[in-house]
Amino acid sequence: MARTKATARIAPPSEVNNVNNDNEDNNASSQDVPESSDPTTSHDEEELGTTVSSDNQQEHPSSSSNNNSPWRLKGLHLPHPTLPTLTPPSSTKAPKDTLKAVYHAGKYKASLTLKVLTIQSFMAGIYIASVGQLFLVLGSMGYAILGAALFPGGLLAVVLTSAELFTGDALIFVASVLGSQVRLTSLLRNWCVAWWCNFVGCLAWSYVLSYLSNAIADLDNGVDYSIKVAEKKALNSLGSIFIKGIGANFLVCVGIWSATCAEEVAGKVLALWFPVTAFVLMGFDHVVANMYLIPVGMMLGAKITVGRLFLVLLMATLGNIVGGGIFVGAVYWYVFDSMQSGASIGRSIQRGMTTMRMSLFRGSTVRRLQEPTAIPDGQSDDTSLGIPATNATSHRQRKSRRIRRIFGEEEISRSNSNAI
Repeated sequence: MARTKATARIAPPSEVNNVNNDNEDNNASSQDVPESSDPTTSHDEEELGTTVSSDNQQEHPSSSSNNNSPWRLKGLHLPHPTLPTLTPPSSTKAPKDTLKAVYHAGKYKASLTLKVLTIQSFMAGIYIASVGQLFLVLGSMGYAILGAALFPGGLLAVVLTSAELFTGDALIFVASVLGSQVRLTSLLRNWCVAWWCNFVGCLAWSYVLSYLSNAIADLDNGVDYSIKVAEKKALNSLGSIFIKGIGANFLVCVGIWSATCAEEVAGKVLALWFPVTAFVLMGFDHVVANMYLIPVGMMLGAKITVGRLFLVLLMATLGNIVGGGIFVGAVYWYVFDSMQSGASIGRSIQRGMTTMRMSLFRGSTVRRLQEPTAIPDGQSDDTSLGIPATNATSHRQRKSRRIRRIFGEEEISRSNSNAI
């Protein structure tokens, strides 16, 4: 014989108040279940109601003490409301957001005044020279691995203080120029100022705090170890220096990119530590580190000429530009921007060259093209040009568009609208 399905209903307050607690289950079963001819039906339904009620009391023990609530589901207890869970913010950026952060850094660095750019570049050289001396001190004591492990502290100071380190700017400005965020002239300005001021900062630290203070000469093996390191880096073949420069700044810029992904200082520390330690242990050539290690060796007696010093720094510079600017900056610009916007490296370089040409010649040529024509006495501006008065405005607009076409501004404005 078919069994009747048990249903539950909500009892109003007036009914609940009039029902005794002793026979509450019997009333609920008699009101909820229709009459059936099978005598076993009511017994099964009572067992079902008892089981459901006991299970719900175990799940919600606090509801068992609230039996006199005016609105409750007979035989079932309503679940208590749950509070929404708060998810903590992400501690890392998405790759595309990291590229946008690099673009933002490029625009910020391009907007720096010459005075601020000079000071920040000088301080970056100071930071790298300080950890360079620490590397020499620990290396002279036989703890070169510890010196390499502590070397990332200088780059961490550069990142946290927004100092202008040439090798880090290779990544930022190459990506920003390809992404049409800054001009090529801003790249050249930043690179030149940062390179020379990094060099001045390293020379100042090496001469004052390493040479005049006798901090290295007071060590048992400090002078010999410093000369050995300087000659090893300076007397190597130029091709080897170039290749080592690629490897050095590739690892440094990977660390900078990873540190840009991190939102917290602890994440930036971990992101920078391992790649920078790796390039020091591998013996790669970082141009700013060489700006300290080679001159301080020369001051202590290394047989290296000034011409050889600048030749070595030039090859390390070119290698650093390729390793950080091309293999990191251009690669991630292509992956996260160019493939979405449809741009190409050739078009981006062409836009950069057009922007540089426009900025160089705008001051003279545009003014010459926009000089007003001499107006004879008794004639208006429109008649002197031989143009009716009604067409004077359209003529000026066509002349402005012609000037813009000469210098490529229309192409640049169209490309900027597609940039991230």
